[in-house]
Amino acid sequence: MELNENSKKVLKSNIEILFNQLKVAVDSYVKNGRSMGDFSFINAYLSATLNAMVSYIDRLVKVTQLEESELVEALKFANNLQKHKPELIQIAKSTGGMAFPICFENEVIISEISVVWDDCICLKTRKDAQKISYEKNFQQQPIIETLTPIVDKLLQNSCILSI
Repeated sequence: MELNENSKKVLKSNIEILFNQLKVAVDSYVKNGRSMGDFSFINAYLSATLNAMVSYIDRLVKVTQLEESELVEALKFANNLQKHKPELIQIAKSTGGMAFPICFENEVIISEISVVWDDCICLKTRKDAQKISYEKNFQQQPIIETLTPIVDKLLQNSCILSI
């Protein structure tokens, strides 16, 4: 069984467009120097990107072009997290930057602002391996850096066997 070429084209296009908009949202957040603030655009594009990725992955698994791996489980957990408990979690959070009040002692070092995957907040799942994979592969890691190689692999034209 094989995935229809038109379906594949649409699914890949969705991932590409949404991921590019996610990168724009993250870049905008970081460039504006916000260390804490409104994540609405980041979370919206991250949620949409995850949903598009998981939709494509599910189709690839169904036609045996992809096997479920630890990264696939982590993606599915993140997707379920934002779908079922959006009021309980921000998928993204920032680290680094400055916070007030500030107390200066000796040398001042301001770490770079980074948008990372948030901690898991106890979403119950039927597959504990998904939560473990999320914690191992995504939690506290930079979002764009973790998704880029996965998105690149999904957008390649070659047959996908694993992620």
